[in-house]
Amino acid sequence: MTMIRLYRFSLVIFAGLSLPAKGNSPIQSASALSNPSSPSTTQKRLKLVQVQIIHRHGDRTPITPMADAEFWRGTLPAHTLLSKMAKGTDVLTNDENGQTHAAAGIGPFGKLTQLGIFQMVEVGSRIREELQLNDEEEEESLMVGEDGHIHINRGRLFTKMDPLHPSKVKIKSTNFPRTIQSVQALLLGLFPDGFEGTLEIDARHTDILIPDPQPRLSSEQIDLERTLSQRPHLLKKEEELKDLAAKVSKDLVHLVDGDNVHSANFGIGEESEKQKNLLSFSQMAEVLTCLKIRSMLPESITETDCRTITSHSAWKWIENLRDERLAQLAMKSFMNIIMKNLNIEKNKGEQDDTKCFIYSCHDSSLIGLMCAFKLEQPEEWPEYGSFIKVELFEVDNSIESGGGGNGVENKYFVRFSLNGAILQTSWGLDENMVPADMICLESLNGSIDYAHGPAVNKT
Repeated sequence: MTMIRLYRFSLVIFAGLSLPAKGNSPIQSASALSNPSSPSTTQKRLKLVQVQIIHRHGDRTPITPMADAEFWRGTLPAHTLLSKMAKGTDVLTNDENGQTHAAAGIGPFGKLTQLGIFQMVEVGSRIREELQLNDEEEEESLMVGEDGHIHINRGRLFTKMDPLHPSKVKIKSTNFPRTIQSVQALLLGLFPDGFEGTLEIDARHTDILIPDPQPRLSSEQIDLERTLSQRPHLLKKEEELKDLAAKVSKDLVHLVDGDNVHSANFGIGEESEKQKNLLSFSQMAEVLTCLKIRSMLPESITETDCRTITSHSAWKWIENLRDERLAQLAMKSFMNIIMKNLNIEKNKGEQDDTKCFIYSCHDSSLIGLMCAFKLEQPEEWPEYGSFIKVELFEVDNSIESGGGGNGVENKYFVRFSLNGAILQTSWGLDENMVPADMICLESLNGSIDYAHGPAVNKT
């Protein structure tokens, strides 16, 4: 497809920002499976039956209003390109309340850039490669993964007989232009030859797809964020960094729009804080990231300064969302959607063809889910185009039971990964109390019910 080739060629122009690193294989294991809540130490035949993708949007302009609005407006895609991208999609919105999150940005700020479009097309292409058997791979072909188990269809979800098709995909997005446009670009890579009909993008559930909706969904979350932000170890860290924060904020003052800068205050534990500097840590981190990508950092701000500010902002988010009660308040509804889809797959009949669920979200959504599902944390903040993959595997008992099943109930196991690297969950511990790569679906259901209370219809 000419448009796809153009996007891929154009990536060369924007070599300053790389896509999330690919794993060497669809089964990039962090450890061997030796877990009673995983598919047992005996070699099993596993079939991938469902995938849920939660991705961050592509490269964007700063959310914080900048002084040189025209420069940032020049990084945006043409309206004609956006119209072509939107072809074949129907965006469902619910705008009755008229409220807009501060992180949506104003004017040209907080918007998906041309580079962001190119990135997301490539992400869609990568996801297609990971989900669909290629023309050279045989139907029902087997592969022994790094986990020691046999993966039917080489661990792919779609085959020649059961190909990737829009009817098998459902999409949700936050109601931000950059996330809607990101998933539209992703679809160009996922379906490079185009598709007939219309794919709905459900953008009616922003408040449950992010951990920091505005306003918060409960007064308890507001009060808890305030309490958590005042913990001694956080205050100590902020005190240690106050001089650097004041310096960086001062060094950025000539680049930001001072009249509108506070319209973009956002983030867990930041919105209610008394502003000590011109910019909050979240604002400094996101502005520095956008400038660094384009080699526009002021000379007075070193790479070390930039790394310290961005790392601290990420650390604050994770430290707060690791709190079990806050994770429940902020992310339980999103978890419920994911868990409901996993359990529906286990119990559904042939009438439902959906196998792939895509959620177009934000870095905070990914971090929030990793904390809520008690997944190991990445070494670095998820960059643009990063995606969590939630895979559901069915254990094939047909051989062990003589080929007919003989009433043996197949078990289901869940695996989480970020950009191809396995994320272990502390809810799935082996006999040595070490996290494993997969967790039994029933064990995951029970762990979530125990930690957060039952809220999912699993039938």
